[in-house]
Amino acid sequence: MKDLDDPRENLIPLFEAVLHHVPPPLGDAEKPLQLQVTTLDYSEYLGRVIIGRIHNGVIKANEQCVLIRADGGHTKGKVTKLFTFSGLKRLDIDSASAGDIVAVAGFADANIGETLALASDPHPLPLIRVDEPTMQVTFSVNNSPFAGREGKYVTSRQIRDRLMKELESNVALRVEEGESTDSFLVSGRGELHLGVLIETMRREGYEFQISKPKVITREIDGRTFEPFETLVLDVPDWAAGACIERLGTRKGLMQHMHAENGRSLLEFLVPARGLIGFRSEFIRVTKGEGIMNHSFFDYEPFAGDTGQLPTAS
Repeated sequence: MKDLDDPRENLIPLFEAVLHHVPPPLGDAEKPLQLQVTTLDYSEYLGRVIIGRIHNGVIKANEQCVLIRADGGHTKGKVTKLFTFSGLKRLDIDSASAGDIVAVAGFADANIGETLALASDPHPLPLIRVDEPTMQVTFSVNNSPFAGREGKYVTSRQIRDRLMKELESNVALRVEEGESTDSFLVSGRGELHLGVLIETMRREGYEFQISKPKVITREIDGRTFEPFETLVLDVPDWAAGACIERLGTRKGLMQHMHAENGRSLLEFLVPARGLIGFRSEFIRVTKGEGIMNHSFFDYEPFAGDTGQLPTAS
């Protein structure tokens, strides 16, 4: 039995503990192939690349397989390339079996949650569904007096091509043509999802301007429903009251509160629009000592006016 206070020079004891305590992946290499798509990637040379764990069976390079789509249809194809992972590198391999995580090229129409199986004996796994976008911003060409000073890709064609490329691997993203030829409606899973895309494109040299974000509502039985998030805050006790007060003005509903050892754990249901710009305010209120996590909950009836909120960046 290892003790955390034992002297050590490397992480070998941790790796040994993982091997000893963590059970091996479930799966049977003797059963027909079942590989579920959990991640998508894109290569200029190979096209769409699907990544997932082999639940059962064996997969081989140049083998004929079938993709069982979300709608129940089948698409036949060939495994043109098969890779496994070693750290951050991909290694070209000839075959892999149940329990292995692999990357497969050759299926351009694959999507998250679908199953890759043997063409001769296809059996789908339970489908994983990707939640629809809840927030939308408009990307447009920068037409300010400072246009052209920050990036090298500034035209609508360059911005459009980059957004279309993002759709190859970012399955929760939606891109539509805007009201003008120089604008695009980009919908994502929230402020963080869209913020990561914006910052990634900025670092790649793209220059553009964005609108104030807005949530995507739904009309159900004549009523307006909006997306709500489950928000969990871990804050010092002295900051709990200020956090509760600020979330109250943003239509947050407290579900649970627990205080222990000088810190408070707060759980809220908050409209997604109520969290726009809240992160920076939360950092100020807690003086950087708070921890904030949130995830999509469901669509709930419109909560009413939350006041004027700052534009997400």
